[in-house]
Order: sequence, then C-alpha cells, then structure tokens
Amino acid sequence: MWKARNRTYATAKLDSKLEDYAGNKALSNIKATLIYYQDHGTVLKGEPVNSPEITGIDTAAKPMKATITDCVDTSHYDEVNVKTGKKVPVGTAPVRVVYNATAINSNGKWIIWTTEIDRGRTC
Repeated sequence: MWKARNRTYATAKLDSKLEDYAGNKALSNIKATLIYYQDHGTVLKGEPVNSPEITGIDTAAKPMKATITDCVDTSHYDEVNVKTGKKVPVGTAPVRVVYNATAINSNGKWIIWTTEIDRGRTC
C-alpha cells in the first residue's frame, strides 16, 4: 500500500494499484490527502521510511483483522511546489510519527482498511 500511496503523492494522480491494497477509511484518507496536494500544486518527493509491526491479530473475526503499528520517518520525504520545485516549509511537526492501521483479510488477501496518524506520539 505504501508504495502505491507514495506513487500517488509523487505524481498527484491516483495510482491504479492503490485499490488493490487499500480500502475503506485508508483509501479515503489517501484520496483526501491527494486532493489537498492537487489543490495546493504540490507533490511529495523522496521516500518515507517505515517500520511496521503487527501488534494484534484476530483470526476469529469475520473477516480476519490485524492491527499494525508503524513508525514512519518522513525526514527525507518533502512536499515540493510543482511549478517552482522548491520545498514547502513544514514548520515544527515531528518527522517521526506513529501510524496505526488495521487490515482485513478479504477473499484471502490482506487490505489496509483504516489508518490514523497518532499526532500525540513520536517514535
């Protein structure tokens, strides 16, 4: 999902593979963020560094569900103005944040279902 998400934000166009990996709130969050970047004439350059861990799994649920906690390092992932190529100032937000997600197993395939940045925690 992250690779398709990164391609989406790098091109300001929805990656055709994204819906293979994301659904529900996770997909909605990516689409909403994409609209923000399109409206502001920006894209993201570089790559975030992920450190995901499965922190819970419920195989009895229908569909099966997993909880994922990720430490995302965005120190080399910059918002850039498309016309000027200049970095957009980011302020004082932390560059390493906790990213919580749930995944469901749909027809034998895991899909990221919800995502949420925990802005109150760094990692």
